[in-house]
Amino acid sequence: MLHPGDERRRYPRSRRGFPIFVDESGPGLLNHIDNISGSGVLCHTVKPVPLMTKLGIVIELPRPHERRVECEGIIVRCEPHEQGDDHFKVAILFTKISDDEHQAVVDFVDQDLAQPETD
Repeated sequence: MLHPGDERRRYPRSRRGFPIFVDESGPGLLNHIDNISGSGVLCHTVKPVPLMTKLGIVIELPRPHERRVECEGIIVRCEPHEQGDDHFKVAILFTKISDDEHQAVVDFVDQDLAQPETD
């Protein structure tokens, strides 16, 4: 039984985000990752994206991994960001990712969570 505050996600999320993000559907659509996990990514966009939109995604994992991950995903959430109505938080669920690239994302998150938190 889950208790309030228990994590329900299958994969933990990274604590840090990173600015390097490329979206094959168009230049500048998605531009910053808040966090990433083995199941998907939470990122920013300057315009809303309809739910269930399919995307080809290329993610450049930052140091020390410096790995290019190519996969596919769908938009499962798009909400206005606290910054204002010209920014949105977009959650993308990975729908097609190779085992090798999935493992690279999981390894990145594990390494990120092993680092001491900084303020």
